[in-house]
Amino acid sequence: MRLRHVEILYAIKKTGSISAAAEALSITQPAASKVLKHAEQRLGFPLFRRSRGRVYPTDEAELLLVEVEKVFAALERTRDTARILRQRLDTRLTVASLPSLGFSVVPRAVHSFRRQYPGTMIEIGARHSSEIISCLLAREFDLGIGFGPEAGECAPIGIEATLLAVGRMMYIDHPSSGAAATGGTVRLRDIDERRLIGLNTGHHLGTSLSRALTEHGLTGVPGIQVQTYYFALGLVAAGTGCAVVDEFTAGAGSFDLVVRPIEPMIRFGVYAYTRGPRPPDGRMLEFLECLRTTCLDNRIADDRLAARRPTR
Repeated sequence: MRLRHVEILYAIKKTGSISAAAEALSITQPAASKVLKHAEQRLGFPLFRRSRGRVYPTDEAELLLVEVEKVFAALERTRDTARILRQRLDTRLTVASLPSLGFSVVPRAVHSFRRQYPGTMIEIGARHSSEIISCLLAREFDLGIGFGPEAGECAPIGIEATLLAVGRMMYIDHPSSGAAATGGTVRLRDIDERRLIGLNTGHHLGTSLSRALTEHGLTGVPGIQVQTYYFALGLVAAGTGCAVVDEFTAGAGSFDLVVRPIEPMIRFGVYAYTRGPRPPDGRMLEFLECLRTTCLDNRIADDRLAARRPTR
């Protein structure tokens, strides 16, 4: 039997007439009769008998209908599952983010997104760089947000990386430090590594800074290593030392810190990570656009720094 034969058999059983079955299937009555006749010819026995203006399934048809009922019950379960999945996609979004992006970028993006889609529930988890990908692969989160190279991020198999924005790293220090008095750009080679609070090299930004320091004659090993810029920001605010952090962290803290550009400039990418190979769609795509806009809005403009290039 073909699928069309199964459909007509089921529709006639449910409606009790060929005309009603044709209407249910959005076809003409002659077309329904033709499909039924073709099914009976293929099977070699009649499927319905007529009595008093109605049609009734034959014994053979009743046996077939036991299996047909199972097919349509499974189809209905499939439809229900699809409906539930669609509701989940439209009403729930789980996000794993680096803690450093939790100062301003992610909260402001969520605020913007929720203004457009107040019915969508968002679950946010703070994860380190090494954890974001594994969490996505384990389907613990729908979306990951982290740092990577300025261009050409090479995501692991099964993960898609979308560049949202390009940022730069900034020097931060306590107001009582010499940087507050001199102003201007801070040269990497002038940084006192004994005071430097750095991210460990397990993170992209930590590796980038260590490599840049080494290229400028320093050891690349900070006096204090931390796993997140939350700690770096707090330590600098306490007067413990200085740090080179992403510009979103530098510009988002409530601490009254000195913020300076560095020379040479170190750039990085802000990436959205999703499970591949299917590209983001629906609510996730809208949220990514909110993230992209928020990243651009929260970059530190040069006029905010009032920075002057140092004289040589």
